Amino acid sequence: MKFGELTPKNFEQLRVINYMTLPVIYSERFYDYLTSMRRYSKLAYIKDVLVGAISCKEDIDDSGEHVCYIMTITVLKPYRRYGIGTQLLEKAQEECMRQRNVKRMRLHMQFGNDQALAFYKKAGFEIAETLEDYYTDLTPSGCYVLEKLI
Repeated sequence: MKFGELTPKNFEQLRVINYMTLPVIYSERFYDYLTSMRRYSKLAYIKDVLVGAISCKEDIDDSGEHVCYIMTITVLKPYRRYGIGTQLLEKAQEECMRQRNVKRMRLHMQFGNDQALAFYKKAGFEIAETLEDYYTDLTPSGCYVLEKLI
C-alpha cells in the first residue's frame, strides 16, 4: 500500500470514495475547503487504485485545548479488515497531530454502525458523549462522540 496527498487534481477521487462509502454527501464547498485550507488528508492506494482516505482538521475545544477532529475516514468494502483504516489513523496521528502538539483525536459516528464502533474501540477510542438527533437527514439521527488520547 502507498499513501498519497490530496491535491486539486485528485480530490475528485476522494469525493467518489466518500460518496460510495459514507452516509453523508459532502458539498463542493467541503472539497474546496479540504484542498485550499490547512487541513490534513491522506489517501491510501493499492496498485494505483484509491481504496481508503482520511481527512482531519485541527479544532480548539471549550477549554482551549487543540484537538484533531476526524471529518471523514473510509475504506472501500472489499479492502476492509486489512489494516488500511488503522494505518490511516496512525498516519494522521503521527504526521498531523504530533507536529501540532495535539493531545486528542475526536469524531462523530452515527448510531447503528457496530463495525465502525468496534474498529474505533480497537484503535483506542472511547465514547465521550452520546448525542440524540445530531443528524437532520439521517436515520438513525443520533451519534456518539468518540475520543482518543494521543
